[in-house]
Amino acid sequence: ALLLLLLAGLSYSCGGLRAPGGPAGMELHVTPVGLLLLCLYCLLSGLSAVYTEAILKAQALPLSLQNVFLYFFGVLLNLGASVWSGREKGFLEGFSPWVLLVVLSQALNGLIMSVVMKHSSNITRLFIISCSILVNALLSVALFNLQLTLLFFVAVACIGLAVHLYYGVT
Repeated sequence: ALLLLLLAGLSYSCGGLRAPGGPAGMELHVTPVGLLLLCLYCLLSGLSAVYTEAILKAQALPLSLQNVFLYFFGVLLNLGASVWSGREKGFLEGFSPWVLLVVLSQALNGLIMSVVMKHSSNITRLFIISCSILVNALLSVALFNLQLTLLFFVAVACIGLAVHLYYGVT
């Protein structure tokens, strides 16, 4: 099921959407350093997700208190970096309302993912992320008049099959 999710992500990223009348071809530039960094990112991301899930499930503390403990060091380090940079106009200098909306959206996304990881698993989190890619594509069609390609429908089929294999087979 996880390999199908990987195939869906690859299919979508290789051309699931394109602008009307835009070029159909795509050039991909791959370097050994890029592949090494990608593998390192995948390894660290997977390890951190498993470790975070283990931390959230190991303790009987309320989730809100666990989130405070988990995010405390990130907030402290970012606050220190902000003070060290010595901005004169303040913390929110250059932020438009749209940027604030994106920041709040990502913060809410992190809180939702912590609920999923506390009460379910990282596999469920991956299914949620895969489905969010599909929602993003459909919103892009509606808002920006982009066209869906065959690769988008391959991604949809892979995600549907992965969900069926993981949750439907007993």
